[in-house]
Amino acid sequence: MEWGRAKKFVIVLLVLLNVCLAVLNYQQERVGAMTASQERAIFEVLSRNGITMYTDLITETQPMSRLSVMVPSYTKEELERTFFDGEKTVVVPGKTSMVYRSDQIEMILEGAYGQLEFTDVETGAGETTRGSAVQLAETYMNGIKSAFPDFVSADVMDTEDGYCVEFYQKYDGHSVFSNWFKIYVCAQGIYRVEFSYCQIIGYQGDKKDIFYADEALLTFMQALLRQETTESEVTVNRMELGYDLVEQTESVSGGTLNLVPCYRIDTMELDTPYIINAYTCQVVS
Repeated sequence: MEWGRAKKFVIVLLVLLNVCLAVLNYQQERVGAMTASQERAIFEVLSRNGITMYTDLITETQPMSRLSVMVPSYTKEELERTFFDGEKTVVVPGKTSMVYRSDQIEMILEGAYGQLEFTDVETGAGETTRGSAVQLAETYMNGIKSAFPDFVSADVMDTEDGYCVEFYQKYDGHSVFSNWFKIYVCAQGIYRVEFSYCQIIGYQGDKKDIFYADEALLTFMQALLRQETTESEVTVNRMELGYDLVEQTESVSGGTLNLVPCYRIDTMELDTPYIINAYTCQVVS
C-alpha cells in the first residue's frame, strides 16, 4: 500500500517537473520577443514623425550568426550553358571584367556582378502588364535555377519601358539581400538582366544578439529626418530581416566574404530601401 502511494507521488512529481521545464523553455524562447508596450510606443513615435507602418512589425528575434559566401568563378562553358542556351560566345577580356557575346546577347561579368543585354529585343514599342512581366521573369529564373537556386520574387517596379521584377535568394528562411536578380521586361520580352551573386558556404562564427525591429525603425526614422529632400509623409510597406554585405570590399573570384544580419525597410515613396545592420543598429551606406 505504501509502495503504491510512493509511485503516485513520484509520477505527480515528474509531471510537475515537466510542466516547469516546459514553462522555462517557453520563457527562454520569448526572450527575443517585443512587448506590447514596445509595439505601441514605436507606432506612436513613427506616426508623430509622419511615418506610417503598412506592414507587419517583426516582433520576435533570435541571436544570429554571420553568413559566409564565396565569389563564384565561372567557366566559359558554364556561362554559355546557363545564359546563352549553349550557344558559343566570343570573349573580350577587360582590366576588371569579361565580356561574352553571342548573336543576340551581350554579357558583362565583373566579380559577383553580371549584366546581360538582349540586343534583339526592341524596347519602347507596345505595352505589357505587370502579371505577364512577372510570369516571364519567373520563367526565366526557373530556367537558370540549377546554377542559381532558391530565388523568389520580392518586388515589381515600373520602368520607362515596362517593369523590373526583383528576386532574392532564400537561405534557411532568410532573404540574402546581396544575392539578387533584376529582370527587365518590355512588351517584346526580357531586354536586360542584372544580378549580384555569391555562393553560400554556411554560417560563420557564434550566434550574436541582434537589435529589435523597433530600434531599427528608430534608426531609420532618424536617418530619414536628416534628409531634407525626403517626403513629409512616408509609408513603410515592407520590413524584412535577412543578410547583406556591409563591408565594401572588392569582390574577387574565389574570395570569401561574410554577410551580417540586416533589416531591410522599403517605403512607397523612396526608390531605394534602407538597410540597417542588425548587430550595430546603424544604416549601411
